[in-house]
Amino acid sequence: MSEQTTNEVEHSQDGVRHTLRIVVAAADMAERVDAATQAYRARAKMPGFRPGKAPLSMVRQQYGKDIRKHVLDHMLPEVLSGELEARELHPLDSPELADVQFEPGTDLDFTVRFDTAPNVEIGNIDLQATRPAVEVTDEMIDEALGQLRDRGGRLVPAGDDPAAEDMFARCEITLLPKDGKGKKLAEEDRFVRVGHETAVPGLNDELPGMREGEDREFVTTLGPQYPNAILAGKEVLCRIVVAELKVRQLPELDDDFAKDLGEDDLDSLRARVAEDIKGNLDNNADRAVQDQLLESLRIANPVDVPESLIERRLDEMSRRFANDLAQQGIDPKQALDWEAFRREQRDTASNSIAEEMLLDRHAKDQEIAVDDDAVEEEIRRQVEQSEGGKERPVASLIQQMRKEGSFDGLRITLRRRLALDHLRDHATIDTDSGENPSVSGSSEE
Repeated sequence: MSEQTTNEVEHSQDGVRHTLRIVVAAADMAERVDAATQAYRARAKMPGFRPGKAPLSMVRQQYGKDIRKHVLDHMLPEVLSGELEARELHPLDSPELADVQFEPGTDLDFTVRFDTAPNVEIGNIDLQATRPAVEVTDEMIDEALGQLRDRGGRLVPAGDDPAAEDMFARCEITLLPKDGKGKKLAEEDRFVRVGHETAVPGLNDELPGMREGEDREFVTTLGPQYPNAILAGKEVLCRIVVAELKVRQLPELDDDFAKDLGEDDLDSLRARVAEDIKGNLDNNADRAVQDQLLESLRIANPVDVPESLIERRLDEMSRRFANDLAQQGIDPKQALDWEAFRREQRDTASNSIAEEMLLDRHAKDQEIAVDDDAVEEEIRRQVEQSEGGKERPVASLIQQMRKEGSFDGLRITLRRRLALDHLRDHATIDTDSGENPSVSGSSEE
């Protein structure tokens, strides 16, 4: 196509959403069609003609669809690239192509839609937040100690006691056809928590009162959680034998228990638990302040978040949630309505993108930078933390992260963290009682 060619272009814009309708004149398209036809004739094998000698009309008749596709595959990107460059437009993602109309001898008429990055400006960083009060109560400590005791529990024989709620019964389970005739459908030997069985629902009714060595039969419908998917939901005859009965025995809450957990006595254990609880409460309070600051920043400085970025973020959120479900043995396709999930998460996705853009802008305004040494130090810290304090070489990990692009991704995360720290340092943060307001991000408690 000659350099003098001028396309007809209609450009409309709605926020960061752009629509271009481009028309390339038939005369200009004819040059490309003729060139493509000549190229096909040069390699076409047609009866009665030597290569390159077949009439162009026959080539067009036999290869017309291929010629059209060849022209469009080369013409559309070239024309679009030129028009975007002429208008200094930079799409965030591949433009959406629509309404392509073209046949040899006619104009090429097509439409593209795309988003560009919004113009993010920050005019207000006079932010305020309220930090929740942090108070460790005896009730919190007692609850945490109870959880420690529960984790330290062990199963012991129930003695002569019959099965009762929350006991553990080792059951020899045999599943048969409903009428009891024919081959066994399944056999298993496992512990069942009395009153909490879901795979074989009838066990919750039959087990209470049974003693070791006792057996019973009953008809039941297997639950959807039954491990054998073929049998799940089917009505069967269930034969059970109680082989063992055990109860969960919890350790005494005394000095010996504390020593098992690495402390000198129970008082020391309570102090350590109180310190852990306070650390968690402090972290939660810090996150609450962070969330308030980001929300205030976003409300004070609105961002027109591109639709394409929202959709991409929703894709990431859906993928992560689906992976979590799959790891729990749940079929993601059957777990929930994914369209409803995307609708429910839309505001969350949009808000998080807006906050990230604002932090990026604030970091730029404040000339906040993160060098390679800082990124590598963070990688070492994360590795040491994940390895429980054990050191290991990280040079290969750093090299891999650079190759994959996650090294620069971590740099961006750290830069946003520093930008948020800067905002916090210049915010007014009160306690939840409204007393002792403080500036510079600290609060007196």
